[in-house]
Amino acid sequence: MESLLNVKEAAAFFNVSEMTVRRWTNSGALNCYRVGGKKERRFRMHDLQEFLDPGQRETTGRDKMVPLGTGRIAVPDGSHLSHLCLNDAEALDVGISFLQQGIARKETVMLVTARANLEKFVNLLELQGIDVEKTISRNLLHICHGLETPRAMSAYIGKKIAAAQGSFRLFGDMTWVREKGWRMETTRQLEASSNILPTSSGRLFLCQYPLASFSGEELMMVEETHRYTLYKSALQESPYFSLH
Repeated sequence: MESLLNVKEAAAFFNVSEMTVRRWTNSGALNCYRVGGKKERRFRMHDLQEFLDPGQRETTGRDKMVPLGTGRIAVPDGSHLSHLCLNDAEALDVGISFLQQGIARKETVMLVTARANLEKFVNLLELQGIDVEKTISRNLLHICHGLETPRAMSAYIGKKIAAAQGSFRLFGDMTWVREKGWRMETTRQLEASSNILPTSSGRLFLCQYPLASFSGEELMMVEETHRYTLYKSALQESPYFSLH
């Protein structure tokens, strides 16, 4: 069995600081494995060598970095990440940028939002020069207000992914679960199921949680069910994330 290197050893290999190595893993640029109860980072030598010579690496699956549309942030293809937002202005800015980026890249895009927020999203997309009605008619934009159960919602998303001609990205304004009256464990079921959908490459999920609308316990659930978290314009890898 191949020996795994720790952060200190990886930093020595690159001749950089341990903080730099952690930053590379947080951005998704450098692959790492999380082991033990503390989810400590471990590295394969092969991954370190490929990082030094990216020309030898195929840009498919999780090696491919996909732009979020906000700032210069990119994440590995297939990522399921959360956005913890401080206010409505930030929520709309990140959401619209994410959707606009997908439409510009000719991806199939899905917006899942509360009915109370739909008009805001549509108006802002139109202000960005996007003909929402035409984009919907071409099956490049799907709008949903959430379904009644996690199973139904997962099945609906899965069908849209299967029907997509190319890449697929989903933006979830998670205030919709409030409209549906979902409890935390119901939301957890949906988020956990999103991590095990088949064919993870070619898709990108961003789930947005306004801090003012969700409890501390619910936000910990978010950290446990998303590999990456966007907070105050910075992307971090969650130390609490688990596929189980």
